[in-house]
Amino acid sequence: MHAISRFFVLFALFASLCSCAQEQDIPTNAAYGKGEDVKVFEFYAEWCHYCQEMKPDYEKLKKLYPNVQFYAVDWDKNREKAERFDIKSVPYLIKITNKTKIKKQIGYMTRNELIRFVESD
Repeated sequence: MHAISRFFVLFALFASLCSCAQEQDIPTNAAYGKGEDVKVFEFYAEWCHYCQEMKPDYEKLKKLYPNVQFYAVDWDKNREKAERFDIKSVPYLIKITNKTKIKKQIGYMTRNELIRFVESD
């Protein structure tokens, strides 16, 4: 009986530590991109674990930023486009603002990192 109660205490402690470690969403600017031509391209692959991990957060960005155009590009099916941007690995994000400013990011990003990527110049 004593071992079972110790198990539950350790389990409760572990659960509380995990809940504290969850990342809180940073505030977003829903008006971002209004009056500008902002496009974000996510190059991904179905076999890429990190791409699949980012997918729900990338989809959420579409709702958070109605003035930004988001595109998901399958790297395996669009090799010519990937080569045009010299993309060698995924996930890979490209942000193009007013057809002149280009920002690139390679690798996995948390939801807050994605938000910072979209809103940064």
